[in-house]
Amino acid sequence: MNFPDSAVRRLDRRQGRTQIVTRLLAFVQAPTLDEDLAAGIRPSATTAHQLRANHLRSKRVRRRIAAALHRAIEDAYRPVRTATSQAPLSREAVRVCQQQIRELATVVATLENPRTQGVAIAFQLAFDGRGALFFQPQARDDGERLANTIRAAHCALRVSADFEQVERSARA
Repeated sequence: MNFPDSAVRRLDRRQGRTQIVTRLLAFVQAPTLDEDLAAGIRPSATTAHQLRANHLRSKRVRRRIAAALHRAIEDAYRPVRTATSQAPLSREAVRVCQQQIRELATVVATLENPRTQGVAIAFQLAFDGRGALFFQPQARDDGERLANTIRAAHCALRVSADFEQVERSARA
């Protein structure tokens, strides 16, 4: 009677350690996982992808994305700050695409069941300094690049996330 209980406790501890390690890896590998998810890799590909997808799809994170997109529009009209550690905005592109950015922010924050790929694209747009929202000296047409990225996020968000949930329940 005592042996099975101790074996169960050891198994629980191992599973707990595995979950902690997986969560830590998902945190450390977040930028890579975001790229994968934005490229269309299914969240169920690995446990780390699933954890990151769940994080990105949380209401709190989606509100942060929307706030960052709105802030980018506001910052595009403010005077340029000197000596900042932040990646510089592609100010003209943001001004040109401000309506599409606002619409994306609204959709990301309010959509009931968003597809992970769309949220990942919006997250990268808002927070990745290498993204289309930010100035890239080698980029030729920042406005077109930004508009295409916003369009990709909208298209991905319009596709139902139901198949992601069906796949998750099938694995369980």
